[in-house]
Amino acid sequence: MKKSIFYKKIICIFSITVAFLFLLFTAAVVLHPTRYIKCSANTLTVYKTYLEDGEAVVDKVQIPKGTKVKVYEKKDKTSIIVYNKNKFTVNNKNLTKHFEDAIQTDYVYCRRLVNLRESKGGKLSKAIVKKGEKIKVLSIDQNDWDEKTGKIRWYKISKNNKSYYVSGEYVETSKKLALKNYANNISYSTYWDDYYKDGYAKDAYISQVDYKPQKKQSYKGNVMPDTVKAIHVSMNNFVNNQSYIENLKGINTVIVEAKNDEGSIFYDSNVCDEYLSDPDLAVENTVVSKKELKKIIKKYRKKGIYCVSRIVAFKDPVFAKDNPKESLTDKHDNLVVYNNQYWPSAYSRKAWMYNVAIAKECADLGFNEIQFDYVRFPDGTANSEINLDFHNTYKESKVAAVQGFLQYAKEELSPKGVYVAADIFAWPIVACDDQDIGQFLPTIANVVDVVSPMPYLDHFAKGSFGIDDPVQAPYDTLAAFTKISNVQLKGIKHASKYRTWIQGYDMTSRELKQQIKGLKDNKQPDYMVWLVSGDESDINKIKNGFH
Repeated sequence: MKKSIFYKKIICIFSITVAFLFLLFTAAVVLHPTRYIKCSANTLTVYKTYLEDGEAVVDKVQIPKGTKVKVYEKKDKTSIIVYNKNKFTVNNKNLTKHFEDAIQTDYVYCRRLVNLRESKGGKLSKAIVKKGEKIKVLSIDQNDWDEKTGKIRWYKISKNNKSYYVSGEYVETSKKLALKNYANNISYSTYWDDYYKDGYAKDAYISQVDYKPQKKQSYKGNVMPDTVKAIHVSMNNFVNNQSYIENLKGINTVIVEAKNDEGSIFYDSNVCDEYLSDPDLAVENTVVSKKELKKIIKKYRKKGIYCVSRIVAFKDPVFAKDNPKESLTDKHDNLVVYNNQYWPSAYSRKAWMYNVAIAKECADLGFNEIQFDYVRFPDGTANSEINLDFHNTYKESKVAAVQGFLQYAKEELSPKGVYVAADIFAWPIVACDDQDIGQFLPTIANVVDVVSPMPYLDHFAKGSFGIDDPVQAPYDTLAAFTKISNVQLKGIKHASKYRTWIQGYDMTSRELKQQIKGLKDNKQPDYMVWLVSGDESDINKIKNGFH
């Protein structure tokens, strides 16, 4: 009997406790309900105020769209929310009960011309949206929401009664944001207005491109050296001279020729099968299998060597011969030789996809970074363009096409955790325009992780920078060039890392040191030494200059 009474008391106490806790939970939910952040941008800006040394300090805090928060106190127009254990005041229109409402939007608008995809991450279709164009959003997959940034990876949209996908990297949720001018600090020459038309330069360098600040990423497990000290070598030397390269004093990075300006790919790529009717032409000079190359890269990386894959993009006779309508031709679609070679057009989306597919393959092999060279149109065509056809399907400027390719490459390669670099001629930087080849430093530096000018001493005419003979003045030439680059990079809020090629051929160790000092004294210590193949005999002539 006593036990029965005891158990009844226990049950009663337990029931009262559960009821009390339920009431507390219910009260907490009612008093402090959860909501989701809703805003037109990817993040909502809120402000945190605190005292520091007796003075009020205000910090900006960004809360990603879609973030779940607790409402501490609700008023008519605003609420006090709790986020990361801090209290902030937000407008009630920025709070919603449902996550789907927080990330959903009816329309998006592009910041630049973009090719749509028929599937997430699929090939570029011929369908485009133009800068500022209004696009109907059909749906957003919750899995495409990034909780750290508030960004949406993919939007399913409608265009001409057909569904497509567009990357969130290119769009805004209002036309005002899509057309916002981020180019106030961009300087450019109007030299090419005289060749084309008044206003050409502004349209080409400002209106058609995207200057929205892009924070550069760092990848876990893929740390870029604080200061890169690199040499260029052939795939053959990379594979067969590993011990020598690994033990070079002062060198922590190697640039490897994966695809050259003859269109040759030096490992057994599978990409060619999809893009070329005769893929054997691209891989006939293969040096190593993918399986073996992957092992070799892993060995280099274990030794602390940062490995970069160099891919020549738009100077490629193999691709051009196979795809004349995607390449530089005359008005009758006959291939044209320029600078002793056939050129795929940098306007060609097929050429974009081909080169990026090779880059993705290199990323999977273990390269830390992909470096695109010849990311440009051939030089010297201005007076001949009346007879040439670049197959400019979308009526883009050359600058817009080059930036578009690099943005596409970055979009595809970022998920693989590799960095993207682009080589650029020196003279467009000096001239502060694109020299009619599509390379304008600010548009490139706003997109890629690394921008790499090529101020080779023997490429400058006598008298350049007021120097009698640049070849005889390595320090002064590199110092003068770097100062010009630094000025232009200041126009970009999150400019890419600046890593310069320097001349290694026909140089002494002393002259190499002078070039490096010219960079270092102007706050750009990174360098890459250009040697055609990086043969041991050529490196030995200058290796005492590495530092």
